Amino acid sequence: MNLTCYIVDDESHAIGVLKAFIAKTPGLELAGSASDPLAALEVIAANPPALTFLDIDMPGINGLQFAGLVNTQTTVIFTTAYREYGPEAFEKEAADYLLKPISYERFLSCIQKIRRNLAGKITPSKHLPPSFFVKSGIKEKLLQVNIADILYISGFDHYIEIHLKDQKIVTYLKLGDVLEKLPEEHFSRIHKSHIISHAAILSLEPGQVKLRGQVTLPIGRTFKAAFRARISAAFPGKGDQPA
Repeated sequence: MNLTCYIVDDESHAIGVLKAFIAKTPGLELAGSASDPLAALEVIAANPPALTFLDIDMPGINGLQFAGLVNTQTTVIFTTAYREYGPEAFEKEAADYLLKPISYERFLSCIQKIRRNLAGKITPSKHLPPSFFVKSGIKEKLLQVNIADILYISGFDHYIEIHLKDQKIVTYLKLGDVLEKLPEEHFSRIHKSHIISHAAILSLEPGQVKLRGQVTLPIGRTFKAAFRARISAAFPGKGDQPA
């Protein structure tokens, strides 16, 4: 089975080099590329590739910040001209760190290492989140919710709405009950009425967060400090940004 690859780099020449390497390497398939990291974030979250080649020094959101949002969905390989990012890169669980200009020999060595690692995995990857079941409005009917598909969850008086990538599920649960079913490193409660997936975040602004799907949700004062601390782990050095 081919490994799908996505390239995120604000330099067209760098994208061209990696495209050529991918095209000449058996077992690799180009899924796409982007020079805008925010546009790439939405694409990768919707259709995660097996491998993401990610530049570090980019405008808007740098590669380290980007990796913190997608490294549970795709294997990240950093591509950069700067050696000093190495320690931070591997904190983001990067599979490799390719220094520009990248030779094909070094690229191929990276791919071979990743293939060996994949071949050695007997148990399912930790990057495949579990699921849980909820009751639907129809008596005795249960619906399976894949945690990886959740964008956000909103709670109301007697029910919650689980917003997935392609549908909305309404069920009679409390927000606190469903929060216990979610991996805490990937989800945060930002308001008494809202839980969000970190992977769905497009931007943080004073008092609110913008998610994929043109959704903007408020950040409650009670939850602000804990949310800021958690996000600062995914955005190194950005813990003092307004939230």
